[in-house]
Order: sequence, then structure tokens, then C-alpha cells
Amino acid sequence: MANIKSAKKRIRVIDKKTARNIRIKNHIKQAEKAFEAALESGNVAEAEKAFKLVEKKLMQAAAKGTFHKNTVFRTVGRFEKKLNVLKNGGVVKAEPAKKAVKKEAEVEVKAEAATAPVANASMKKDELLAIAEQMGIEVAAKATKADILAAIEAK
Repeated sequence: MANIKSAKKRIRVIDKKTARNIRIKNHIKQAEKAFEAALESGNVAEAEKAFKLVEKKLMQAAAKGTFHKNTVFRTVGRFEKKLNVLKNGGVVKAEPAKKAVKKEAEVEVKAEAATAPVANASMKKDELLAIAEQMGIEVAAKATKADILAAIEAK
């Protein structure tokens, strides 16, 4: 806990700014959800109205310092692209969250690694034996690393 008067004041100021930033972010999230819902419904007029509100809220957040102005411009640009797709007769689908996309990509990579084990000379003997076992190759326990690698490459 702060003992100095100016430090105590800074704590109060930081608490106020934090509360303001949380409030601003919540308003932006609500506006973004309304915009996404308008896009999903396919109503151009409603989407334009929601876009104006989102843009206004984001610009206000940039002015207050809640978000960096480049972040705001990038976000507005992405929303504007979606709106233009809707205006030109396209169908806009909601994008999955970034975390979900990342997890799906990791699962795909793991699946590929599980189906096609790759053996190379820099691997340890135990790893090469495990790969040979996965591929159904019988190798003697006393076999050298080179013998195991050759058996894997032959199959």
C-alpha cells in the first residue's frame, strides 16, 4: 500500500481510468455484436447504421487513449470490408474466434505428424525404434541406428 500522498492519488486516478476503459470496451463490444448481427441478417440499411455506431465508438476510444489509433483504423477497415461485401450482394459469415482457429490448426498438424512419422539421422536410437514400431517394422534391439534408419527408409 502506498504511503505517500501523491502515490495514493495516482492509485485513485488509475482506478478511475481503468473503470472508464472497461466501460468503453463494453460499449464497443456491444456495438460490434450488433454490427455482426446486422451482417448475419443481411440487412444493408441496418448494417450501415450499426457500422456508423461502431466506428463512432472506436474513434472515441482512440481519442480517450483506450485503444491505439492504428488499431482502431485497422478494425474499422475490416468492418468496412465486411459491409462492402454485403453491399455488393455477398454473404458475410461470422468468423470463428482466433483461439479456435489456432487449436484447429494445431490438431491438423498433430494429425499429420501422427500419420507420417519422419525419421532422420539426427534422431536418437529410441526415437527411431518407436517410429519403426509405429510403422510395423520389426528391428532387433541390438540393431544400430543406421540399420534402423535403413529399415524405415526401405519401407
